[in-house]
Amino acid sequence: MSDFLRAICCCTNVRSSYVYVNDQKFTIQKLLGEGGFSFVYLVLSSQGKEFALKKIRCPFGNIDSLSQAMREINSYKRFQSPFITRLVDSQVVQEKDGSKTVFILLPFFCKGSLQDVINRHLLDGTSMSEDEVVRIATGIARGLHSIHDATTHEDSEQYSMVSTAYTDDVSLMNELELDTFDDSTQTYAHRDLKPANVMISAEGIPVICDLGSCSPAKIEITSRQNLIHFEEWRSEHCTLAFIAPELLNVKLHSVITEKCDIWSLGCTLYTLCFGISPFEREEQVSGASVRYAIATGKYSIPSKPKFNGEFIRLIQQCLSVNPDDRPSSSSMISGLVQLQSDISSS
Repeated sequence: MSDFLRAICCCTNVRSSYVYVNDQKFTIQKLLGEGGFSFVYLVLSSQGKEFALKKIRCPFGNIDSLSQAMREINSYKRFQSPFITRLVDSQVVQEKDGSKTVFILLPFFCKGSLQDVINRHLLDGTSMSEDEVVRIATGIARGLHSIHDATTHEDSEQYSMVSTAYTDDVSLMNELELDTFDDSTQTYAHRDLKPANVMISAEGIPVICDLGSCSPAKIEITSRQNLIHFEEWRSEHCTLAFIAPELLNVKLHSVITEKCDIWSLGCTLYTLCFGISPFEREEQVSGASVRYAIATGKYSIPSKPKFNGEFIRLIQQCLSVNPDDRPSSSSMISGLVQLQSDISSS
């Protein structure tokens, strides 16, 4: 479960206390969730505005945890889109015991996640209208396109690690492999897109969040050590029901691209329509394991769906087992925009 999902669903109270991020004081309202070395709090600024504050403890000598936290910060800085959550502030604090604490200040979405919306409809026995589903789908596709398209990324000098505030000296930079992203043509993939990682803004806009899994789009498995490391990374960052088959069945010499996000988009849109992911539903219907259903692309569309046939076809295209047969994010946007136009004129 992602920190963002916990941030909406959990409501554990904590004693009122304060935390400072770059000399700005925030009152901790409650603990929203925790996992591993990270904690997420609902905090209140001195101006009375709510934020989600992610606190990551990086033990002394654990360079991987610090490097991962810094990559997450850079991902928030890199993608500038109303459909991707933005970084409010960040800071790395040197602790007396040699460990470091990373603070990531993010917007708080009081309306919750898309999964919360789906759950509410399931409990109420209702469903979203077709035009609302297509509107949300278009926003998610636009957010993915901002991640996949290098031309939409901010200039590397504006978001390199060096720009993140530290309370210790700059020698910290020598402990990390500096990820300054000088290659302006580098593309990225989210790799954990699901309804729980799409928040709903106060204006009803879908906003992709939890960029901790975001990484360069093209991954080549060139050695057995690469394969082992990737499988460890996948088990930590990806969600089975929404994972693409090429991520699930990785082999030596495999090449993985951003098309894995298109598969996850298809799973997300299916869930938006029918209240359950396609391969979890297949497990219920036929008894096939989720892993087998994903690997073989085995799923079905409920009989008499109320949604436009073209929308269902877009979902089916996303769920092609062969990544090359899936549409790009830009093609999805074009198809969804056309569908919006058709629905509004009908």
